[in-house]
Amino acid sequence: MTREAEIDAMLLQHRVQSFLFHEADLLDRWQLNEWEALFADEASYLVPPTDVDGDFADPSKSLFYIFDDRTRIHERVVRLEKKGAHSEFPRSKTRHLVSNVRASADGDTIEATASFAVWRSKDGNTDIFVGHYAYKLVEIDGALRIAEKKCVLDMDALRPHARISILL
Repeated sequence: MTREAEIDAMLLQHRVQSFLFHEADLLDRWQLNEWEALFADEASYLVPPTDVDGDFADPSKSLFYIFDDRTRIHERVVRLEKKGAHSEFPRSKTRHLVSNVRASADGDTIEATASFAVWRSKDGNTDIFVGHYAYKLVEIDGALRIAEKKCVLDMDALRPHARISILL
């Protein structure tokens, strides 16, 4: 790799890492409309089941915990912002920690992976969700946007959590 290519890779790495940290901050501050704006018009948000290899899970063969297109992402945000979202009213306190970010450009798409740990605290209970993200990012008008976000949980099951009522 040439020195110029190394610098380009470092700049891409920094840009993607900053973007993912910003996304995590928006989720922790419950800035859901701003979080939604990070998605491209044609986007998906996926959480595969824990009983199959999430990296290779196929939504036509497995029931995903979350399999949202852009419309469903918007509907999820609208629902979570309402008091009628009984599972998140009052809302949980969350902390998203993102690490081990890796990014590479593949044509017009940036593929990125990262490890995550998300703490959710509510009603005296604390749940921890751990796993890794797989992103497909695109640049639109000079800004990064999420074309696909897959959250692969490193858990055998959702017990004792029983559900995912927050955004990972």
